[in-house]
Amino acid sequence: METRRHLNLEAKNKIGKTALNLIEDGDTIILDTGSTTIELAKLLSSKKDISVLTNDLKIALLLDNYPHFNIFLLGGSLRRNYHCTNISGFSDNSVFANLTVDKAFIGTNGFSYTKGATTPDFLQAETKKFMISLSHNIIILCDSSKIGKDFFIPFAPLKNINILITDSIYDKYKKEIEKRGVSVLVAD
Repeated sequence: METRRHLNLEAKNKIGKTALNLIEDGDTIILDTGSTTIELAKLLSSKKDISVLTNDLKIALLLDNYPHFNIFLLGGSLRRNYHCTNISGFSDNSVFANLTVDKAFIGTNGFSYTKGATTPDFLQAETKKFMISLSHNIIILCDSSKIGKDFFIPFAPLKNINILITDSIYDKYKKEIEKRGVSVLVAD
């Protein structure tokens, strides 16, 4: 995970800045685990009265420095070497099941217009699905190295995604995704 955090760092920072523009003071948001969502979390200090639900231990510790934030950590088993939790089968997160979240910022390992957002890890897929089920707006954060790649388990088909934020995308691919109802924001 530490190695991944440094790959495409400039692109992830640009994606984080674009995502930050979608967050309003007073929002309740989900920040999924991942190197791109950590870049977004680093930028959140300009916001006020934000409630954040996350499964990422590093994000929770980072946001603990912002006294005007409410932080909720999803319980479950620790995903070793990734500094996050998997909720599936290990913890009762029913306390969160009735929450209403304004926006979910979800990381992905792969993204295609045929499979949507995908990951190689079954338990992470289940955790991401749970987070998505809580939110009105699903925003996938995906650097361009992941576009056009499919991994083992789809967790968010395009019909469930509102916005894809990326640093670069071929125009033809962007049009295919938008044709399926997903807004594509290219960070600059």
